[in-house]
Amino acid sequence: MSLSINPIPSSASLPSGIAYPTPSTQTQTPSTVPPTAKTGQPDETALLKAYLEAAQRKVLHGNAGLITVPPQSTLGQWLGLYRTLLENNVVQSWLREQHVAADTLLSINPSTGTLSAEVEGKTKTFQLSDTSGWGQISGPLLDAAKVIAPGNNGDLRVRLRKDSIQVSAKVVANFEGVTLPQTLTQARAQIRHLEHKDTFDPIPADDRLRPASSRSAQALQEQQHNAAKYYSTAPQALAYKRLAVDVANNLPNTRAEAKKWADDLLLKLTGKPIDSDTVYLNRFKGGESADTATGWEHTFQEPWSSLRLPDALLKNFSEHDWVPGNLDLDAGLYTQPAGQSEKGGYGKHNQIDLKPSQVMHESWKTDFQTQMTQKFDAFWSAHTDDYQTVIKGEFVSQAREQLKSAEAGSSAERALQAPEHQFTRGDYSLVMAAANNIPLDENTPLSLEQLKAKAPVNSTPQVHALDIHGFKSSDILRFSNDDAGRQVLYIPGAKPAFLRFDSLDKLNQWVIDQTKDPKKSQSLLAHFSLADRQNRKPSVFIQLASGAVPGGGFTGIGDTQDGLDALFKKMAAGDLKTPVNKSSQSKIEGDVFSTLATAAKQRMTSDTDVVVKSNSEVTRDTWLNDITVAAGLLAKLAPIAAPVTGAAVIAGLTELGLGFEQSASGDTEAERDNGASRALDGVLNTLFSMGASTVPEDPFALPPEKELPVSDPLAQPHITEIEEPKPGPSSGTQVVNEAGAAAPKSRPLLPMAPYAVPEGEQLIKDAPRDALGVYRITDSQGALRQFVRLTDETGTSKVFEISGRYRTGDMFARVINPDNGAGLMVITPGRDGEWARAPGDGGVKLPWPWPRSESPTPSDDIKTPTQVSDNFIELNGTKMKGADIFDKYFNVEEQANYKYGVSFEEDNGVLKNRPVFSWTADSGDFTVSASERASSSPFGTSNYSDQFAKDIDRDPYTIRRPGVADVEIDIPRQMEGMNIPNGLEESIRENLIRDGIDKFEHIVPDPDMRAAISEVAHQGSSASVWFELQPPRVKPGFSSNVGKRRYVIDYNPLKNETEVTITTQWHLKSEVRGESTPADDVNITATRTFTLRESNEIDGQPVTIDKSAPIRIEVSPSINVSPT
Repeated sequence: MSLSINPIPSSASLPSGIAYPTPSTQTQTPSTVPPTAKTGQPDETALLKAYLEAAQRKVLHGNAGLITVPPQSTLGQWLGLYRTLLENNVVQSWLREQHVAADTLLSINPSTGTLSAEVEGKTKTFQLSDTSGWGQISGPLLDAAKVIAPGNNGDLRVRLRKDSIQVSAKVVANFEGVTLPQTLTQARAQIRHLEHKDTFDPIPADDRLRPASSRSAQALQEQQHNAAKYYSTAPQALAYKRLAVDVANNLPNTRAEAKKWADDLLLKLTGKPIDSDTVYLNRFKGGESADTATGWEHTFQEPWSSLRLPDALLKNFSEHDWVPGNLDLDAGLYTQPAGQSEKGGYGKHNQIDLKPSQVMHESWKTDFQTQMTQKFDAFWSAHTDDYQTVIKGEFVSQAREQLKSAEAGSSAERALQAPEHQFTRGDYSLVMAAANNIPLDENTPLSLEQLKAKAPVNSTPQVHALDIHGFKSSDILRFSNDDAGRQVLYIPGAKPAFLRFDSLDKLNQWVIDQTKDPKKSQSLLAHFSLADRQNRKPSVFIQLASGAVPGGGFTGIGDTQDGLDALFKKMAAGDLKTPVNKSSQSKIEGDVFSTLATAAKQRMTSDTDVVVKSNSEVTRDTWLNDITVAAGLLAKLAPIAAPVTGAAVIAGLTELGLGFEQSASGDTEAERDNGASRALDGVLNTLFSMGASTVPEDPFALPPEKELPVSDPLAQPHITEIEEPKPGPSSGTQVVNEAGAAAPKSRPLLPMAPYAVPEGEQLIKDAPRDALGVYRITDSQGALRQFVRLTDETGTSKVFEISGRYRTGDMFARVINPDNGAGLMVITPGRDGEWARAPGDGGVKLPWPWPRSESPTPSDDIKTPTQVSDNFIELNGTKMKGADIFDKYFNVEEQANYKYGVSFEEDNGVLKNRPVFSWTADSGDFTVSASERASSSPFGTSNYSDQFAKDIDRDPYTIRRPGVADVEIDIPRQMEGMNIPNGLEESIRENLIRDGIDKFEHIVPDPDMRAAISEVAHQGSSASVWFELQPPRVKPGFSSNVGKRRYVIDYNPLKNETEVTITTQWHLKSEVRGESTPADDVNITATRTFTLRESNEIDGQPVTIDKSAPIRIEVSPSINVSPT
């Protein structure tokens, strides 16, 4: 529902009623009492009378007209607050700056947060995430609007007069929770019901859109108080955002400039205006002669490389292309990229009437590098100070958020984090030395002037550029107390941004560990200049520049022949140790952010020299000639700005060599503007908000779990569950509650002492240990073995061997029997390199993540079952067929409230049964992790979780809505039915994902609900089942892996809620010395249900996800058993 009102003249001022925060000692009116109840009663009666007259006009004349709202009615007081907020000087100043017409109606949509107004004769819509600053001044206005216009019921128009406020009858009806009649019969019935009343009927207690607490006198007073605080800091936030957006908008965009260059070339050579992004330079290996521009066609051949023309110009042409005839023989300019070999191929019908050689020769007339260098120089000349301010704000914001998140987490949560993620207040104080003019109190609002001020680093602590074997990172900072003790890294754009290490040795080991993982290695290398990554000898000029250029010690100019790429490979192979250099050359003496800005400038120039080949430097090494190698690094040309503005991608390449598009950036100007604002929202709240003490979402949650191995599920029949089983052919053993009966003693923990590695201390004596405490050795047969320290049940710390499946950084490992390699128990990293039993095994002081209710106390008259199969007894005293299968894999666990039943299925007219047992787990405290949060997505029209976008093409989704046919999204099945040409699989898959999300958006039109659904409808939400299928419930020697998944989304807009149900098939397997044997005689089905509800909380999310998200696990034999 959008709210449209008359703007207040610019001369209006902020009334004294909300000019300053209300003192905290002021008496608060109870939340259940409506505003000014006694004096407001006549106004409530007058409002009801005016509404009934309007309702009658509606059905008699088709136009209800406007209702003048009595000022002391509840609705009148909220409209009065809204009017006061609009008159605030901050809001009025912003409206004038946006050139909003003085007599226009302002239309605000409370559910989406948009504002529409007349600007220069046209209607303009402002978004919360745009760069206008609307998001920084609209908070209190939207809060009040959500009370006035609850739900989403179409346009709401409010007209403000000098001495009155008028709204439509629909506004009053919506606020009071009644339906505006559409027919004479409906009107008569409503009038008869209300005409003898003094006021509207009370809002029902269960009305979620209009809770009494949201419209009470206390709520009104709290909104006034919050508005005063909000607008006291809003100007600072708005000024910072303008500054940051201005920096983003003025960053030179190499890709955009290359497109202009390509457009101009095409216009000059063809005389036609052609969009160069629709022209592809396709390269082939041979062809057939034909009457085409190049003299060749390629009928049934796919190009081995396909680049849009602007990207081809950035890549430049090789020496091979200079040879007359070579380029035109191997390549052509086409309107189609890869994927046409079976659709007519490449020839006259889709070729541009222009030879590639003509484009190449014409491009030589432009020194593109010089042009870009001039643009870069102009940017730094005009925006260096602003750039420094923006990156300082980002730094402080990241430090504050990480500290708040760390302190908000429980000790159990912190224990599960990697040691380098355990950010402390001491670490926070250490890194804030880089901004020592900023208050250390993380909740203190800042001013723009504080961020602009220069603050040289004091002698202690010290700040260095991260130096790896003589190469300085262009943006990673290393904080220390000038010793080999605690070290903290600041890595802009990373999550978390700050990593802490107890010693320089542990930091060195972390760097080496990064080099061993290809993705982590590339991520770290991206923070060093492209020039430093190649093998080279520095020129005399470069050697001099390192000492002569201000900030040159931070530019990463190396003095060794091996580039970082080669050094990383040597470190990964174990040939180089102690990579972090403590050289004083990397020490920062002055203002940290001035030095970072200088480094960014040097990096931008250096990388452009590598990426864009000037005419005088066309002879390059093969590595440098292939620009696609550096494509992923281009986003780091202005590395510090990237997390701030979201628009620091200076250049982008689109390589279609394998028939699918891999876009490294390719942002449009509009996307840059949008992205800049969205990325800034969290920074602004942390730096300038009076309410910044609120704990933000955890920015450094544990890394998302790796995708579990997939195997095929077995069909599951319908289960008839028996809540209280009784003896008989279709029940288990009866369990009787008896008061005073002693509870059975818990089964002791799996003893671990016998499985400690003999002479383990000697084995690991000289072995390297990673940051989590894992020791690795290679035995005499060349096999890698991994060991950890673990305190066993006797309280002794011993050495245990873990499965070879463990990978560096994993948060769980499995202890194995050193004699046969069988898995025994799951463990997790603890403190000081010591590991501990995982939650649920009873040996670690952490709460089991899914608390279970206790089983009923057994009667003394009935023998307590010692095996699961004991609960499935036939009338003749024998066990049900198939029940003994449970005993192979599961223990009887007293802590679990197992339920026992029987399922039935018909086989060729014969009714057969099989035993089933199940249990339910629910922590009652579900939350969405930071990595699962919805954010901007390349798919669809709204925000989605990255994990949802990845999983929608892996598993089937069913979307159901009352009155609408079910929608099925099953991309794997669609792919199976296609005959896909080589190289086009990813392109087709991406199109199917887009189609699937389009269907999803059609059925679920609410973007907030879609975003919330995406945060739970992915495979990560079912990963908790893995904990349930661990010892002691599952017997030692068995592990679990997930099979197929299915998602069912039940969207019910009438109830304002949605249920997401995830059904997964799980499989057990035995593991002995790396060999797995599947347990194919048992079925395990897990179902987890999430409930999502539309929310009307003023300061809350538009959609809430219930804390309760129960998991039900059902186990049955996979074989049919004897007929009943």
